[in-house]
Amino acid sequence: MKRTKILCIQSLLNPLITIGLYVVALFLGCVTHAQTGIDINTNVKHEVGGISTFQRSRFINVHSTLIDQEWDGDNFTKDLRQDVLEDRNVYLGRDAGGVSWYLNDISEDPNRIGFADPEEITSKGAISKEYFKYSLKDLHKYRERQDVIIGPPFHVFWAGKGKQPTKKGWTLASAEASGEFIGRYVNAFFGEDNEPKTPKYIEIVNEPAYERLGGAYNYTNSIEEIANYHLEAVKAIKAQVPNVKVGGYTTAFPNLEVGNFKRWENRWKHFIDTAGSAMDFWSVHLYDFPAINNGKVQLRSGSNIEATFDMIDHYSKLTLGEVKPYIISEYGAQCHDYFQEQWSSYRDWLHIKALNAQLMAFLERPNTIAKAMPFIVLKGEWGMWGDIPHQTRLLRKENEPASYTGKWVYTDLIKFYELWKDVKGTRIDTKSTNPDVLVDAYIDGDKLYVIINNLKVTPEAIALNLIDTSKLTVTKIEKKHLTLIDKNVVLEKETLANQKTVTLGAASTMVLTYSFNSPLTIHKTLKETKYYADTYYQPIVSQNPVTFKINNVRKSNHGEAVLRLGVGRDHSKSLQPKVNINGNTIELPTDWRGYNQADRERFFGVLEIPFSYKLLNEGDNEMTIEFPDTGGHISSCALQVFNISKTMN
Repeated sequence: MKRTKILCIQSLLNPLITIGLYVVALFLGCVTHAQTGIDINTNVKHEVGGISTFQRSRFINVHSTLIDQEWDGDNFTKDLRQDVLEDRNVYLGRDAGGVSWYLNDISEDPNRIGFADPEEITSKGAISKEYFKYSLKDLHKYRERQDVIIGPPFHVFWAGKGKQPTKKGWTLASAEASGEFIGRYVNAFFGEDNEPKTPKYIEIVNEPAYERLGGAYNYTNSIEEIANYHLEAVKAIKAQVPNVKVGGYTTAFPNLEVGNFKRWENRWKHFIDTAGSAMDFWSVHLYDFPAINNGKVQLRSGSNIEATFDMIDHYSKLTLGEVKPYIISEYGAQCHDYFQEQWSSYRDWLHIKALNAQLMAFLERPNTIAKAMPFIVLKGEWGMWGDIPHQTRLLRKENEPASYTGKWVYTDLIKFYELWKDVKGTRIDTKSTNPDVLVDAYIDGDKLYVIINNLKVTPEAIALNLIDTSKLTVTKIEKKHLTLIDKNVVLEKETLANQKTVTLGAASTMVLTYSFNSPLTIHKTLKETKYYADTYYQPIVSQNPVTFKINNVRKSNHGEAVLRLGVGRDHSKSLQPKVNINGNTIELPTDWRGYNQADRERFFGVLEIPFSYKLLNEGDNEMTIEFPDTGGHISSCALQVFNISKTMN
């Protein structure tokens, strides 16, 4: 809940002094306490959809597989897998290279033109599993860390218009042929016990719309061919591996608001209408663009990512009767202005700040984010641009950027994993008075982990309020602060003497680890539920109220409520509508998560509006929204309801 405190100079001074300092007051205005208050309710478990724990394998992972050849080579350490996976508690991964390599190496079925030879798939899979079982015994201890997504790359696997041949010279006949190969590949190359672990998720094809439909800002081209392709492919995959989850359409740039939401209508809406019922999950890639077109900033982190999820979720609920889970198989940043530059710590920073900001949003959705994978590859030499490897890589040559020589050492992206390596436990209730300062917290025995992320581009003073710890003694507070100093990524580590206040750097993230003299006890539960209105995607017309009804809401005796309005409007338009809930006018906050989106085509974000729980009805609720000017749309409308088992302190 927003609880910003403002204190005016004039209220502290007598009238004569006030008049004498009037000019100064005009210059200084009111002194705003730039301090964000954070409440940490250590006795209240925060549960969403039955989930209340930190699910590390879903969120802390690297875009690689266990047998990726880039683990090996002239590394600074003898066992790079051990150093990353176990020492920093990191999971795997995504298989894009393996599935592609084997399709290119398999012959065409002599009896079916355009299909891979089933016998050859089976025989090569058996050889691969035997090799892993007997020759790669040292890797077996990491097997449970491999929770792989199969992500077939567009080239070769796409069997629609513009398809390309394999290296053996034959071409997939159809989506059925592509899907059949993927299913047979999973059956042949993965298994149980000492074999590579069977994947849980299959994306049908990677980013098909990126090349087929005109780029990030086209909104006229239809998704029809791609949607029908998914329908055909999923049947072929499930015929081979019925228990694996299959989804799509692995979109690179959702950009739902482009063309006054015509991109939504022609892309995601059309995909859901055509293929949605056959998908087990939605597959999306989410990237910030912190440096594009000579310094422009186009971010998803903050309100934009909230609006993207809410619009897809809302429509999915209305049309399919459920909110489907997501596979975020790539996320982070793409730094276009640095594509042709050698490694730098500052470029790593642009990725790191995006990773942390987006991860905080994913952690708020533990029930619907099935897996979120930062796009951090190992060495990235497969993606060479001249003599420059892929940007988002975990390792670099030790003499970079001066020369591409020396042993392989870590880039600063390793500090993302260093920051998060200890976090675990049961999620508890937290609140921030500032929508630009995100907070999450977990308890594990006598340890409390508090994660704070700053979406602002200026430092922020944080006042920490630990609730219900009076009977316990804090024995130690360890701080990890991942920030930028003089264009270098720094992970500050120190033991704090003061548990009340900290300063969080611009766009930085902090993990505070509290140690107590005995285990903390959780004896209250906050259950979060999101309810969606009976309609969505409404045009905004000046002084024409839009009515939303949200029914079947469950209340307890105590709780909190937030109205979530997705809004897409030109930058000149108002973001301050009149809001009425069950006949009561609601005061709106004047801020939202993240920045003003000035370099994006238009604002597209969620306005989060807390209101008194007393105004929320058990059962049926009605909201009216009225803007003072015409243009754009309300993209979604949802209620976030937090029911609490007992009175909060």
